[in-house]
Amino acid sequence: MNNNVTLPLLNINDTSGICPQPLYWTSSAVDNRVARLVVCIIATFTHSIFWLQLACCSSVRQGSMQWLYAYLITDLLLIIRYVSVYIVYTTTTDCYPNQSWVLFMYYFEATFDNYLNILEVYILLALNICRYIQIVYNRNVYQLYRKYLLAAHVCIYTVPAISILIQFYAGWCQLLVVPRNYCQVMYTNIYIQAFNVITAFALPIALNIIIIYCSVRHVRSASTVRAGAHHVSARQKYNRSLVIQFLVFYTIWLSLWSPNVVAFQVSIADGDVTRYVRMLNFVEIALDPIIIAALDVRFWQEWRRVILHLKANHLCSGTNPARVQPTTTAANMPSVKQPRLDATAL
Repeated sequence: MNNNVTLPLLNINDTSGICPQPLYWTSSAVDNRVARLVVCIIATFTHSIFWLQLACCSSVRQGSMQWLYAYLITDLLLIIRYVSVYIVYTTTTDCYPNQSWVLFMYYFEATFDNYLNILEVYILLALNICRYIQIVYNRNVYQLYRKYLLAAHVCIYTVPAISILIQFYAGWCQLLVVPRNYCQVMYTNIYIQAFNVITAFALPIALNIIIIYCSVRHVRSASTVRAGAHHVSARQKYNRSLVIQFLVFYTIWLSLWSPNVVAFQVSIADGDVTRYVRMLNFVEIALDPIIIAALDVRFWQEWRRVILHLKANHLCSGTNPARVQPTTTAANMPSVKQPRLDATAL
């Protein structure tokens, strides 16, 4: 894959006397990435709270939430990817670091972000399909189709990686490396670029929109049928909440996620454009656990339970002045019973 990197400074045997420092960003490159680092720190905080709740509350550890957790794991990997790249490119001051390490960092910086974003769109598609089957056919997908779910997980995680490897091996794409600034994937074939736009963006987005439309249509038709009976079942309310939850989340996610993916697939090399769209992507990563927890009733129930538990402990540990406290006497001390006073006594 060395031939796929357009970089004049990869020659570690250069004796011109210039220190290239290929893994050390310039001060302007670092300044352009500080805002994203701040957002990553905020995202780390929001995700930590979410996973802490998952570790402490057994009621939210359910098989029906496996796609949401897989999606949030990709968010964590995106955060780890950015922070690790930032640390390497701000601390590696060697003039001629190991060439294999340089190549690995270039490929890691340029491709891993795109790989994880492709995973996210297909994970949400799988979640949407499972909810559609649950809403329309009233089947527990996570109990009845475990083998299919396992196969879906394997395909989602492996097929994009294989596709990226084949494209680099065949020479259909290569890395454009601006020394000490950024790395970017450039496509040498317009057909493979169109293929990536379709498979990584247009196709999964279109399928998600179609499935959401079918789910909304089914819920509305079911509500119309029962409108004459003036009765809405609990299942209908639950299905309606599922559709609304996913529609709200998907709208916010698509508006913040899609600009970065489109910019990557069409190989936009403008530094300002890529900086802004990647910032939107990290804002979406920071908001993901908040949106998911706010829209899912199971997390609301856990929050309510924790709040009630804290209130109960506070009342038990504190002294309530309005409550009459019992009086105690010493075990060996005789007590004299006071005569009862009449209500009119002074």
